[in-house]
Amino acid sequence: MRVEVVTRHEDLQALAARWDELALLDSRDGFFRTFVWYTAWLQYVRPDAQPFVIVARDDSGNILGLAPLCRLRYRDLGYRLDGLAWAGREVVSGDFLDFLADRSARAEVLSAILSFLSGPRCRWSVLVLGELVDGSDSHRAVEQMGAGHRLPIRRQEERICPFIELPATFDDYLGRLGNSTRYHIRRRMRDVEKKGASVRVHSQPVEIAACLDTLVRLHEARWRKDHLPGTFGGHGFVAFLKHVLMNPPRGASYRMYELIHQERPVASLLTFHFGQSALYYQAGWDPDAALAALSPGVVLMAHSIKEAVDAGYRYYEFLRGDEAYKSRWTKTYRTTTTLIVARSGIARGYLRTAQLKDAIKQHVSIKRIKQFTLPNDVKRQAADGTESL
Repeated sequence: MRVEVVTRHEDLQALAARWDELALLDSRDGFFRTFVWYTAWLQYVRPDAQPFVIVARDDSGNILGLAPLCRLRYRDLGYRLDGLAWAGREVVSGDFLDFLADRSARAEVLSAILSFLSGPRCRWSVLVLGELVDGSDSHRAVEQMGAGHRLPIRRQEERICPFIELPATFDDYLGRLGNSTRYHIRRRMRDVEKKGASVRVHSQPVEIAACLDTLVRLHEARWRKDHLPGTFGGHGFVAFLKHVLMNPPRGASYRMYELIHQERPVASLLTFHFGQSALYYQAGWDPDAALAALSPGVVLMAHSIKEAVDAGYRYYEFLRGDEAYKSRWTKTYRTTTTLIVARSGIARGYLRTAQLKDAIKQHVSIKRIKQFTLPNDVKRQAADGTESL
């Protein structure tokens, strides 16, 4: 097996068809590894980054795998490092990023790519592999590479990624939920219908892209209510997403759900469908609409889950984040983590600084806890009402 590196934008298109074939082999998690996600991110979000796609081929020249990396300046804690990292991560929140490989040759592909990365021909200061599924074969292989070459590795940004393993019917799914949650979902679906509202579903790329501005407006309106900016304000995010929506990769389709009341959308929700999975990506609703008190987000989420069940998908992925609302829909989750591998002296210094920062934060956290922890005798007195606190 031999490896090569593609570093010019104009050479990427030749990889597109095989790239998406390999992404589709991971029918659960491959969406954020597709060609359009990678190239759109470089174009709209990080135009300062350069392609660094490591391609593994067999002796006949067939592509067996690739690493969708890019070269960029990694900045943190005052350090500016020459980095290699997954593309499609920051701002747009790509999850489950990973190497791509033919199933029959995955171990050999990982070995060849990591050998190249750790070898003298490949120059980098820090390697940033974010949103790897915790405990995956890639995760283990990177840690083994670090140990074998005495390269320090930092684990950070461990994230919870809730998901639903979908049953045969929507009623079966509701039956798994607690009584109050199940009642709330069914009641809200009935309530909005009684108010004359309806759910409109868009599935054509042109239609969905045209509805994106509405989703952005509703999302920002909902967050402004809490005096927060929301997530669409990142550089190039909306243009990136519109490009992805207009160019679905092989095996992918999209859904935009809109709750229509009095002839206008008051809530919107976007999902990606790929392989075995429906992936909830973003939502928004008008906090000043007449239906705001009827949980329009819950209604659209329920419709999107029902459609995923009816279409035969196996998973409904909520993606990263431990927000409380997700726990009402499911109690199952995976975790992802970021591995940062240091190679140069300055990168090793960065990891030591990061570890020192962690230690300080932990010390401050423990100190604060102690400040608000009462001695046992005071707790007893307070419980007895013998001392006013």
